[in-house]
Amino acid sequence: MGAVPARLYGFVALVLAGIVVLAAGIAVGTGNARSGLDEVAHTSAPRARAAADLYFALADLDAQVANVLLVGSDEQIGNRQLALRQMRQRRASVTENIQKLAAGGASSRTVQTLIDGLGKYDAYVAQARLEDDQVENRAIARPPVVALNYFVNATSLLHDELLPAADALGRGAGEKLAADADADRTHARWAALAIGLAGLLLVVVLIVGQVWWARRFRRVVVPGLAAVTIAVAALTGTAAVLFTDHASRLRDAETQAFDPFLTLARARATASEANADESRFVILPERARAYGQGFKDKAIQLDKAVPNRQVATRLEAFRRDDQALRAAVAGGRLDVAVGLATNVGRGNLAFDFYDYQTALAAAAEAEHTDFENRTDDAADALTGWPWAPIGVLGVCVVLVLASARPRLREYAKR
Repeated sequence: MGAVPARLYGFVALVLAGIVVLAAGIAVGTGNARSGLDEVAHTSAPRARAAADLYFALADLDAQVANVLLVGSDEQIGNRQLALRQMRQRRASVTENIQKLAAGGASSRTVQTLIDGLGKYDAYVAQARLEDDQVENRAIARPPVVALNYFVNATSLLHDELLPAADALGRGAGEKLAADADADRTHARWAALAIGLAGLLLVVVLIVGQVWWARRFRRVVVPGLAAVTIAVAALTGTAAVLFTDHASRLRDAETQAFDPFLTLARARATASEANADESRFVILPERARAYGQGFKDKAIQLDKAVPNRQVATRLEAFRRDDQALRAAVAGGRLDVAVGLATNVGRGNLAFDFYDYQTALAAAAEAEHTDFENRTDDAADALTGWPWAPIGVLGVCVVLVLASARPRLREYAKR
């Protein structure tokens, strides 16, 4: 075999090898991007949401227990049935989200801590309600001491064990989400870099080969090779942009949508804790100063989680109603205080708190929907990959072989 055929064979082999490497890079990069996105959107994010929902449900559960004891059996003063219904709903939500977290791979030890603690919490609450129900014609907002002792044990257990355990699950889920998103972004950036370099080298080989071809065979342009060069350059640029864009989309979905959702979800739990402090403020007068300060501290935290004017306005109303509640207690009007805290009527604390929580929940849900839309868009951007580019590269292989075959035949006949 002469030098020219050998060089021609070498050129063809090098180009074909480059096409295979480029196709493999696109296939691997797309596979990693798609699997990483799926992990973030359908595993890590739902787990983080379940942890956030669990924390809120626990916080609001204790608030509703406090409201049940606050109202007692006098339906003329407070809305006991509403408090009971919400208490049962929150308790069911706690169980549901613990099951989701357990199925999603959360720490079995922490999950077991929650399950064991909830058993004790339920027992304390049941005893508190039983003791309260057995007293006829009790004073307004003054459950029997035994019932209050059980309630104090329940709320202490919730703050010392249950909420910290839920918080640990939330931190773990959040860290996994961040790690998964970071890994997917890293893979996408490396894919963009590797494909860019491989494609650039292949384009250089094609250009140099065509210059040699033109000089040796006196052909200014080889249509097939020119088409391959254009296709490889276009695919390389498109793939590099695609994977870089994928990394950006995932970063924005996490930082501009899911992180704000988690912030607002935690604000909802803080708001429920603040509301619970108001009920505790009424039924536990010996601890009124601590609960009053607790509400003020939580209100400061809530001021930092105001996503829009609507939420801000409703938070102002909630804080204003707290002052009315304190004034009623200070004036000895416990019946008014109980009505403010539990009757859902416009102008009452219970109504304005519900209004505030609804606005906060809507804002949180909007952020979560934005996250889902962003991840769906990122998945849609990968539609057709890698099969469409691989199909184009397959055509490139045919064009390279078709361009080289006539020249190789000429030398075979000599």
